[in-house]
Amino acid sequence: MKKKPELLLPAGESKSVYMAFAAGADAVYLGAALFSARAYARNLSGEEICEALDYAHLFGKKIYLACNILMRNSELDLLPSVMDPLYEHGLDGVIVQDIGLLEYFSKRYPLLPLHASTQMSILSSCGCEWLKKHNVTRVVPGRELSIKEIKGLKDTGMEIECFIHGAMCYSYSGKCLMSSLAGGRSGNRGKCAGPCRQRYTAANGKCGYLISMKDMNSLNAIPELIDAGVDSFKIEGRMKAPEYVAGTAEIYRRCIDSYLDTGHMEIKESERKQLDTLYIRSERQEGYLHKHNGADMLSVSSPAYTKVPEELKQDIALKYADKRLKLKADMKFYAHVGEASRLIASCGEAVTEAEGDIPGKAVKAPLSDEEIIKRLKKTGDTFFTAATVETDTDDDIFMPVSALNELRRKALSELESSLLGGFKRTLPPACGDEGKGQVFAAKKKPYISVSVYTKEQLSAAAEKSFADRIVLMPELFGYEDIRNRIVKGTELYMALPGVIRQKDIPYLTEMLEKYHAAADGVCVGSIDGLYLAQKFFAREYIHADAGLYVMNDLSAGMILKDCASYTLCPEQNRKEYEKAAFAGCGELAVYGRMPVMYSANCIQKTVEGCDGSKDSTYITDMAGRRFPVLMDHRLCYNIILNCVPTSLHKEFYGLYEEGRYAGFGLAFTTESREEMLTILEMFERALWGEAVECGFEFTRGHFKRGAE
Repeated sequence: MKKKPELLLPAGESKSVYMAFAAGADAVYLGAALFSARAYARNLSGEEICEALDYAHLFGKKIYLACNILMRNSELDLLPSVMDPLYEHGLDGVIVQDIGLLEYFSKRYPLLPLHASTQMSILSSCGCEWLKKHNVTRVVPGRELSIKEIKGLKDTGMEIECFIHGAMCYSYSGKCLMSSLAGGRSGNRGKCAGPCRQRYTAANGKCGYLISMKDMNSLNAIPELIDAGVDSFKIEGRMKAPEYVAGTAEIYRRCIDSYLDTGHMEIKESERKQLDTLYIRSERQEGYLHKHNGADMLSVSSPAYTKVPEELKQDIALKYADKRLKLKADMKFYAHVGEASRLIASCGEAVTEAEGDIPGKAVKAPLSDEEIIKRLKKTGDTFFTAATVETDTDDDIFMPVSALNELRRKALSELESSLLGGFKRTLPPACGDEGKGQVFAAKKKPYISVSVYTKEQLSAAAEKSFADRIVLMPELFGYEDIRNRIVKGTELYMALPGVIRQKDIPYLTEMLEKYHAAADGVCVGSIDGLYLAQKFFAREYIHADAGLYVMNDLSAGMILKDCASYTLCPEQNRKEYEKAAFAGCGELAVYGRMPVMYSANCIQKTVEGCDGSKDSTYITDMAGRRFPVLMDHRLCYNIILNCVPTSLHKEFYGLYEEGRYAGFGLAFTTESREEMLTILEMFERALWGEAVECGFEFTRGHFKRGAE
């Protein structure tokens, strides 16, 4: 018998919760007013979430809290006020992006299941294995994975939750800084401005919505996903209306159940039409389940949503808006003159008994059994409906109707409490500074790291005595005799790719086996990469790159258990850097075009086809800003770089003299050999205390103000 997967729906407001359950959802995920990656959704108050939890638990449903943003130190103190009441009330799981919260939640909320958000960018079994060590029970992998890759993740023993319907980002989730660096609003903070939904012009002049993905509709793939062992089917859309939630839930519910019951799944044409018109972005596609990328996955002509027929919205609302699930309760009423009345209420194995007033002897009209049954069946807005009502009474009793009503309310309230009692928790006695970890001492003299992307850049870096460390891609370790070309004492670090999928592991393992002995250390930018690197390098030789976000002291303490140093988060400002407890183990990026997107899709393939002959291209936005695009043909993904480099050359001397940071990083990607030598010389002169100017456009990134 095939395992029944959970059907998981989004809820941006209370109405969506109840309509989702009425339409067949097994669980919903929602955000609190704080800490949600949908900051512009209405979200729910703590009281509303607790009410929803009671409703869900009574009917065998679940509720997960999305706490899926990177958190600042200043926000960590607010977490208990949000999380403590929800934990005690029986929250079924929490979805996390910030790695610093894993240990914090494990210690403070030991019975709370931890789910790794898709924002963690888990793309291989390596990421799952790392998370298993940190008490994570479920992973929401990147939407870019194929069914075969998903099954491989499932084979690790981890629960797997897959998106099957809704909007899609062009970038791998958690790997996008475009809204942040180009617009000031961080997707990692739940405030994405949607730059992928804007018009761009390609290098060949083609203009359109070149990085706007069509919405996903994976209804046809349900049987394959069930057979692959997926534990939870997730539908995107916390910003969407309750009618969307219920309208998608009812169709996926029927189709899932149909396949499980019969081994076949027939989809009605009316169901396809309904999904095609419920808040879908112009066209739909299946996602990456059966393909790596393709121009047909993009809504190049328009990113707008199709208008939802008003009649469809009304039909869905009519079916589900006021529908509340009810439990069947059996009741038996006892009333005898001179004895306290009693009402026994039962539901399943739960049984409660409530005492009421003492009935007297009727003078005129005794209270009939018919009237008693009629009153007890009026369960109103409780969670119950009366299945059976029995009476055991004297023939001539009298009780006020109000007393009978009060006894019913009391009995059903106690029955509800009995049913919910098993979900309630208490906080452990010691809840202090969970997960902050040990402080590791930094080197006294800050190092200077130069990262290169091409052979020409490697030659330029080797010529200069400026760098203490040169970081290069694995392939470049095979370029001539590097050790004889660089200044003696300069470290060579291997840089693993920013995204690593299961298909990439054999190749990267081969590179690590071949060159790790020639490398002094390794830089990793993902959880997948960190786990892979640990097979070849000890902790003191691993550096966490910017892709492993460290925005607070908890995440710094967490990452420093596995790494000797980390890159300070590019979405923070100088004041936040200065207050960071682990800044002495941090590397500050002072130059480079920051990657703003990593994408499985290919811009070159979208605009004119990709034959692997070009290594780079670009797109230009409507403001005339040009974003370079690097194409990795071996691993088949694009890196979109920021339109201008970040450069802190004016601040460099002061930052270096402060001695606050472990090191400073300069990253070269699109620069020619000559441009790179000029920039290195500029920073070298700045280090001597010279006032330097540059001849190129640059940004300080978030160094001054930080991301919204």
